Amino acid sequence: MMKKLDGIYVATVVPLNKNKSIDKKSLNIHIKNIINTEGIKGLLLNGHAGENFTLTSNEQITIIKVAKKYKKNNKKIISGLNFEDPIFASKVAKNMEKAGADAILIFPPFSWMQGITSDMIYNHHETICNQIKKPVFLYQSSIYSGHLSYKKETLKKLLKISNVLGVKEGSWNYKSYVNNYKFFKRYKKNFSVMASGDEHLYPCFKYGSDGSQVSIAAIVPEKVVELIEKIKNKKYKEARIIDKYLLFLAKNIYGKYPSNFATARIKYCLKILKKIPNEVMRSSITLDKIEKSRLKKTLKFLKLIS
Repeated sequence: MMKKLDGIYVATVVPLNKNKSIDKKSLNIHIKNIINTEGIKGLLLNGHAGENFTLTSNEQITIIKVAKKYKKNNKKIISGLNFEDPIFASKVAKNMEKAGADAILIFPPFSWMQGITSDMIYNHHETICNQIKKPVFLYQSSIYSGHLSYKKETLKKLLKISNVLGVKEGSWNYKSYVNNYKFFKRYKKNFSVMASGDEHLYPCFKYGSDGSQVSIAAIVPEKVVELIEKIKNKKYKEARIIDKYLLFLAKNIYGKYPSNFATARIKYCLKILKKIPNEVMRSSITLDKIEKSRLKKTLKFLKLIS
């Protein structure tokens, strides 16, 4: 029987050299520092924050192998899988299992945003799931992301796949989260619903959540763990104070236009905090002086830098 993978998972970034190759030394440091944080259950590698859509399959396997070196017995690795071709994706997923991934998170390819049928989505997931033995997480995208946000009809089909164990619930809307939480628990009692809206952690966990796969924890993992512990122990007044702190950071990373600059903002914050050497992205995205100034002011306000 498959075990649930509940708890807080940090969505990691991939430090790059200035020529855009992977900075393996910085990657090792980044992963080692985060995975050893008390209260962190494990890592989400090769997610959106890990720029999965810009990395080759071999690069993604390398990242898993790096993380496996620092993984203790009680830590887990979830790897994102984001490919258009389900047959190719299933081969990569098998290699991810062999490399050390404890579960696979299947992302909806960006091409689906404009249009895709429920049967096509199901067939994509089934093709991959039939080739692997590890648990699989669905990815429920933002309600603003078109067809990447699955309808109930589609979710019902996907829940019939035996190794689909949980969901990274990123609706980015509290009402939608609650609605989906009830839906998942009704159809699969032991299903893991992982709140992943960085701007909505407090209300989602207060209502009910089995954990989170969240990129803001790459910057302040201890604060995310503290927030969840306070909510778990019903210390809501103290939790609100931490939430206010995290929300200010989250709004300046995810709540600014354009939203797809979030990873670049995270990388710049990590650079300023001297956790990675630079903010280079594999894509063409770069931050201007105004963005960088705002993020510095954010980190100063939160007393993360002087």
